[in-house]
Amino acid sequence: MRASTRIQKLRVLSLGLPAAAALALAACGGEPPPPAETPEPAVKEAPAPEPTAAPEATPTPAPTSTANAGPAPQPEQSVEGPPVLMTNEKELQAVFTTRPGAKLELGDDTGRALFRIREGSLPSAYIISFKIDPKGKSTGVPIGKTYRMLVQIENSSELPKVETQDKPFELTLPAGGKKDANLAIGEVTTDDKGREKIVWTIVAPEKIDDATGTAFFKIKAIGNYWLHVTAKPPTAPAK
Repeated sequence: MRASTRIQKLRVLSLGLPAAAALALAACGGEPPPPAETPEPAVKEAPAPEPTAAPEATPTPAPTSTANAGPAPQPEQSVEGPPVLMTNEKELQAVFTTRPGAKLELGDDTGRALFRIREGSLPSAYIISFKIDPKGKSTGVPIGKTYRMLVQIENSSELPKVETQDKPFELTLPAGGKKDANLAIGEVTTDDKGREKIVWTIVAPEKIDDATGTAFFKIKAIGNYWLHVTAKPPTAPAK
């Protein structure tokens, strides 16, 4: 009895504490509890990212070719230099060219006529005469004075008609207080038989200045002309 008890004690020591406890429970008639399971740590899975739409590609503008592009347009030259000023009571004559412009004033305190050549209007040099001619030609009864204009080429007998290359020629004439003051232009021409004749054109004014009693006209050409103000109706619009 002592020997078996000693043997059991040695077995208990050799089995270790958990086994001994199990034998003690068995000796008491109980069943050992199942070994406790160690809980595994819960791993929370991160949600999968939602797919995002790829950004739309910005279209690259097609390159423009400038190899054949011409020079940039230049702004119109509207600034004119100071004109040449000439005054006389009866007659003016001089050589005028493209630049500078000119202002020719005829008359006295009883009435003055102004003929303006804008800069750039003449294509080349011309001798231009502007004078008052009391015995000049007219169509009907003139209002105010009659004027003679003559355009010549230097060292030539030619009397050309010269059209403006830019802005119109300008005439300011005494209107005698008339509301229907128009400009009569008598162009001296030659017919097939070499006989001189005058072709009349009546031009309406751009404006009439009641304060100064003058009428302002624009014409696109100058030449071998008779000029005066008339009450006749226009045959051509203002230029």
